[in-house]
Amino acid sequence: MSQLDQLKEAIKDLYFSVAKLHSAFPDRRFTPDGRMVGDIGEAIAFLKFHVILDKKSKKHWDGYRIDLAGKECKVQVKTTQKDETYLKKPPHNGDLIVFKIYSNGNWKCYYNGSIMKIWKLLKHKKPDSTGAKIIKLNKLEEIK
Repeated sequence: MSQLDQLKEAIKDLYFSVAKLHSAFPDRRFTPDGRMVGDIGEAIAFLKFHVILDKKSKKHWDGYRIDLAGKECKVQVKTTQKDETYLKKPPHNGDLIVFKIYSNGNWKCYYNGSIMKIWKLLKHKKPDSTGAKIIKLNKLEEIK
């Protein structure tokens, strides 16, 4: 079984466990979020987009990949279960990859390209208290 297939099965198992927890405690959502969802996205980025992940988490970037000219390009990976994600102002240009994961173990890449291109599109939006700006996944998907 390939690493991609193993990842898909693990995601399915995770959501199966979430459903069992929710059944036992219907007033709680038990949604996977935060670090775990981010780590899943980083694993997908490694397997599908050749992102070399940093061994330790860094503030702005999750890793890098080598572009066609042989130059290192920093990469930020955003992963969500919702129909939107957030972005904070990056310190410099690099790439952004945005995934949505689904309970059946599948995922979809909504964006794979310049992070500054997206940040510039968000310039009219007011940031929240943390400096983050929200963008809908369907909007990201339209950008090429």
